[in-house]
Amino acid sequence: MTTMSRDNDSRPISAVIRDQAIAWFTLAQSGCMSEVEQHQLLVWREASSEHERAWQRLSSIPLGLQRHAGALADPMARQLAGRRHYNEMDRRKALKVLVGFGLLGGLAWQGRDTQWVQGAMADYRTGTGERTQRTLPDGTRLWLNTATAVDLHYTDRVRELRLRYGEIEILTAHEGAGRPFQVVSGDAVLQPLGTRFRVRRDEDGRSTLLAVTQGRVAASSLAGGEARVIEAGSQARISMAGVSAPQALEANGGAWVDGYLVAERMRLGDFLAELDRYRPGLLRCDSAVAGIRLSGSYPLADTDRVLAMLQDSLPVTVQRRTRYWVTVGPR
Repeated sequence: MTTMSRDNDSRPISAVIRDQAIAWFTLAQSGCMSEVEQHQLLVWREASSEHERAWQRLSSIPLGLQRHAGALADPMARQLAGRRHYNEMDRRKALKVLVGFGLLGGLAWQGRDTQWVQGAMADYRTGTGERTQRTLPDGTRLWLNTATAVDLHYTDRVRELRLRYGEIEILTAHEGAGRPFQVVSGDAVLQPLGTRFRVRRDEDGRSTLLAVTQGRVAASSLAGGEARVIEAGSQARISMAGVSAPQALEANGGAWVDGYLVAERMRLGDFLAELDRYRPGLLRCDSAVAGIRLSGSYPLADTDRVLAMLQDSLPVTVQRRTRYWVTVGPR
């Protein structure tokens, strides 16, 4: 598959450097940096090419967020910038400051609207409509679907992928060193037993869908409880409430790896909701046509072409208020 990521250098950035960059960026955008702190930031950026790469990646956050930064003065940022060691709570505090948690009301920083922040600091990421494939240091193959962010955490003891948001497919590689491989999301821990599988985080961040195509995967909730082994040909949903009973694998659910969205007697409303993940803006379906069934293979690389195909083959019309506001309704 052709790689479509726009990231010029998507090599993983270490967690320590990532946290330092977040802290420095928060302080810099607060508008309250002293001349001494500005010099210290410059020294930090020049001390390592990885420091500068982390800074540039975080600086790619859309200007819409940066414009709010004048209200982000917070002494906590200075404390974090000077630390050598960070924990998860430090990171969350820094990110809350970065996106203007107070300005955004009750919106949690983990939400979909702040994926810019999470994606900017992820080791691997794709934007809307992008898909890419990676080969990890141990030979494991990783596919990232549209709007996905993943962190890579390989140590002497474990090989771990952390799915921030989006959807991935994994073909695990055997490693002689015997380090266990696992995937962690916001609510699930997945331990593959020599296998190929897909993991998809719900957009609301409340559950994770596991689909196993080869081998087996032991799935457990981050909240605790017993693990449940999901066999090939099955899928299950994991949340803080536990692991659901396995169900039959959805047909063609992984067709995106090959660049297609495949429908078999699929409701048009459901089809357009899935297609919406691959295009910017808003794609709506009129309730009058939402129940129409369709079948076929549709290329994800050109969603406008897909909409034209629907208009040619179904009793529907595609209405465009703007390029980013499209409604499919009755002809």
